[in-house]
Amino acid sequence: MGLTKIQVTLNIYVTSFERWIQDTITTLYTIKWRQVEKENVVSIEDSMLPEIIRIQSEGFGTKSRNGVKRYSKRMKKIFYVIKSYDQVVGYCIYYLKPILSLNGFKKKSVIYSISIDMNFRRKHYGEKLLKESIKEMRLNGISSIILYVNTENLPAIRLYEKMGFRKIKEIKDICGPKETCYEMELRIL
Repeated sequence: MGLTKIQVTLNIYVTSFERWIQDTITTLYTIKWRQVEKENVVSIEDSMLPEIIRIQSEGFGTKSRNGVKRYSKRMKKIFYVIKSYDQVVGYCIYYLKPILSLNGFKKKSVIYSISIDMNFRRKHYGEKLLKESIKEMRLNGISSIILYVNTENLPAIRLYEKMGFRKIKEIKDICGPKETCYEMELRIL
């Protein structure tokens, strides 16, 4: 039995509302965001967007192009770009997620998307990008970083484990329809 038109419409509204809340929270948290000097890693500038979309499409197809555009406008402080000789070679987009605990709210960040240009993979750009952004997350009181990675993406999983991320659980359909992903977490505080 399929979903009715009303159920589909309701799901779209709920998803849009959740995205709006997430974006608002991230915006509020980043108002007082402290940035650190990062080697070859900068916050996004509008002129970089076409190259980032190319890299994103190369790695993921077109499934999250609109998200990349949205985050480039709303969350510039936590949208990191790595460069080599003034050429954009990769990016990492975060959003912030407060988690209610016994001690109040904990600030966690979630990697929305990360990708390195195919010509620059296996040259430590992904590792450098993560190290530099983790340093800034720590400075801003982020307690942990969460990401989702396809269980078949072994090079990425090895990189994340090298950086200290641990597999938490397997989740279906979060990375895409009929895909199985690991939820991984790095505790930084």
